[in-house]
Amino acid sequence: MDSALPKLREDRYYQFKPFRVPKYQVKFERAGGLDDIPGYIWYSPAAIYLWGRYSDVNLSDLVREHDSKIFWYKFEKPVFKGFTVNGDPAWNHTLWAAQEDQWKDIYDTILESVQFDIPNKRLYQYALQELPVYDPLSVDVNRVITQSTPKIKIHAFAVLSNVGQYAFDTRKQDVMVQPSVVTFKSSKLHMDAAKRLFAQKGLTQDDAFERYKQIMLEAQDKVHEKNWKKATK
Repeated sequence: MDSALPKLREDRYYQFKPFRVPKYQVKFERAGGLDDIPGYIWYSPAAIYLWGRYSDVNLSDLVREHDSKIFWYKFEKPVFKGFTVNGDPAWNHTLWAAQEDQWKDIYDTILESVQFDIPNKRLYQYALQELPVYDPLSVDVNRVITQSTPKIKIHAFAVLSNVGQYAFDTRKQDVMVQPSVVTFKSSKLHMDAAKRLFAQKGLTQDDAFERYKQIMLEAQDKVHEKNWKKATK
């Protein structure tokens, strides 16, 4: 067996939320960087856990539906900044990983989900971003960032809600050193959809998703109709 491949061990007590989902810690053997480890996609779900009402309850449904495994590694040096929770900076140092053949199921399921906070009239959807960063494993191994430090692309989930968007600013394509999430104004689409959704009396979690899907389809149809009229003038 290639000694550069990671060894995995199940850590049933690794958690960011009270609800427990088994996650598998990656242990590297003589690997100099994440690119030395084939077969994995590296990503961060920190934003959707911290600001998007996503939890291990949702994750457990995903894992059960697709028979997926969640891998993780906590780096010595921080990959991000701004993810400290109650004095614990773990999210800043942590990336999750998915096997390449399971990655599409994971991100599709997350992107297709919507969370609702009905009492506070808030809804949360998710987006996927790609970030160029210095290879965090290489930084740990070499202890310093230099001109020769390799760069990799990782993924991160962002939050789209009717009260703000929480995402990384990716307009600059240069390598990002400890990127942090910034807040953007909510889109008119989400604000209008939330206004219509939460105006419905007696709204419950059971019917919120179907009603929201209908609202978004109607909004999409209006956009198509508007574009069609412009194109046929």
